[in-house]
Amino acid sequence: MKLNPNNGFIKFDQQLPVYNWLYPLKGQETDTIQFRDAFTRLDTRPIRSRALYFHIPFCETICTFCMLNRGVGAEGSEAIELYVQALIKEVRTKAAWESITGVPPRVIWFGGGTPSILTPDQIRRIGAVIHECFDLSRLEEFTIEMEVKSVTREKCEAFRDIGVNKARLGLQTFNPRYRELFNITATLEDTYRVVDLLGEYFDYRSFDILYGMHGQTTADFAEDIQKAIDLGTESCEFYPINHLVTQNALHTGYAGKKLKALSYVDKMGLTVFANHYLRNSGFRLYNGHGYARLENPEQESEFISQRYTNKYHEYCWAHWDDDLIGFGASATTQSLDWTIMNDESRTSYVRNLLDKDDLKVKVTQADHVPYERGLVLSLPYHGRIAKDRIPWDRVPGEVADRFHQLVAAGMFEERADSYQINELGWTWYVNTMYYMSPAADRKILDEFVEARSKNGGISDGDRRMTSIDTNLLRAEVGKPLPLTPIG
Repeated sequence: MKLNPNNGFIKFDQQLPVYNWLYPLKGQETDTIQFRDAFTRLDTRPIRSRALYFHIPFCETICTFCMLNRGVGAEGSEAIELYVQALIKEVRTKAAWESITGVPPRVIWFGGGTPSILTPDQIRRIGAVIHECFDLSRLEEFTIEMEVKSVTREKCEAFRDIGVNKARLGLQTFNPRYRELFNITATLEDTYRVVDLLGEYFDYRSFDILYGMHGQTTADFAEDIQKAIDLGTESCEFYPINHLVTQNALHTGYAGKKLKALSYVDKMGLTVFANHYLRNSGFRLYNGHGYARLENPEQESEFISQRYTNKYHEYCWAHWDDDLIGFGASATTQSLDWTIMNDESRTSYVRNLLDKDDLKVKVTQADHVPYERGLVLSLPYHGRIAKDRIPWDRVPGEVADRFHQLVAAGMFEERADSYQINELGWTWYVNTMYYMSPAADRKILDEFVEARSKNGGISDGDRRMTSIDTNLLRAEVGKPLPLTPIG
């Protein structure tokens, strides 16, 4: 990927086809070890802020755009009950380590899967063990992901009772064609009902909208944006669909309807369109994808809102001394230079905890603490970083050099006490995250993109942007993209 520092708008020669990833990626994976060994060795004394993540890997139906760890499950089933028992046992077992409970969490996130598939009793039991094992005196945000078919008033009461103050729905699109392609089985009437219900119980409501699907027009997207605005929630998030990590079934559906992939120039056009549409409707960006509805948006002088933020992202991924502790099958713990991933198999996760009082984990230790995380992640995604949060003497030289190249290219602006992203930088924020990452992380992303691009069942658009060398671009029009690394 090449930076074009002197070009007015097209700052890169291609668009990265991956929109989010854990950082850091690099490290040497060890053999599977005892989780007790992992958390005994984990020294979290430098940690400033902490987030807790709880994974509920069950869904009533499986969406074709989702590749997360999840499987079909029915509310009240024995499989979900045994998983809940195992999850509670994991929490109580890990609570014996100072590395797990010594830093009070500032945010909690229930993801999946579908956390709202739990019964009210299961919700309260999990909530009880969280309150029993953790100091929640600093907790600011407690978020639950929901799917509208499984939301009831009794569950809202249970979630509120355990401290939840933010509910998120995986709405994805209002368009019936794409809802069918995504295998979304909830009705829009269900969605409208649940959005109103959530307003009775929680301070904040949000939902996801995907865009950039094959065949989607600007008019299609405009209709989705307006309907999203009309829902009246406090915030919403607009994500360009990441086709490299969708299921082949989605692409079979595209082919069946003769829908052609959008180029990444087209996708960028939709991104810019959404921003202007939402800004002129009383919303402001609060991170790379999220928009908050503000009472007085005209008071926002910065491109990224200073009045609202997604605290889960702010407190677990923003800086080198923020960490994330994960619970549940496949849940990930990231702390300093350590990444610890729980057993990915739901079956063995449950069996080992309930029958053997054990938990398999995979451990990766990077070659250094990611002191550069604030530059690589927080600045592009959250839109700002305080200068006193950048430990320049510990930031790898290659990261610092590339950061200063991006400043010179007009992507970030220097203020008296901070660096801020501007609209141009936000438009390319995924590329800037990649560009500033150390070479080892870029290599991992390159290899992932190359491997997924070889999947013949996945179709995606042309990633090239307008090149400085327009003659070369014209000569190559119509040729397939090479499957070599993009770095």
